[in-house]
Amino acid sequence: MAKRTSPVTLPAGDAYDVAVRYLGGRPHTVAEIHRHLRAKRFDAATIDQAVDRLRAQRYVDDEAFARWWVEQRERFKPRGDRALKSELLGKGVSRDVVDVVLGERAPDADVEQAKKALSRPMTRWVTLAAPERKRKIHTYLAARGFNYDTIEEVIRASIEDEPDD
Repeated sequence: MAKRTSPVTLPAGDAYDVAVRYLGGRPHTVAEIHRHLRAKRFDAATIDQAVDRLRAQRYVDDEAFARWWVEQRERFKPRGDRALKSELLGKGVSRDVVDVVLGERAPDADVEQAKKALSRPMTRWVTLAAPERKRKIHTYLAARGFNYDTIEEVIRASIEDEPDD
């Protein structure tokens, strides 16, 4: 049976250095940093000191992280508001911050992101019959967190864009 050991009490500077290296790859939320430092076996007081120091130096800001995350998703991997909210909450961003950041998006941002998300798979679905193509579009967008009104609007727009036979 594995023996459980208590967290190591190391100087706060060590936790701070570990956290700064962790932030080197990409921004992280306060909750992610807490999880990372706990996994490195630092005690709670040391973690809190390191996070306070990171906040004071503006290395960590959950609202800035949420804006960065949404921007990255819009640019590289489009997602709907539902998926973005779920991802941000999972990363430890508070519900209030998520609501503020997603509320700043343009009213038609979800529709534009859905169209962007469909650009690649639509090339494969061009030859499908309309009902099958609609089903695929619906399934694809729903899996990426787009709401049903957005999906219906995108499907309507894709039908209007079809050439008449």
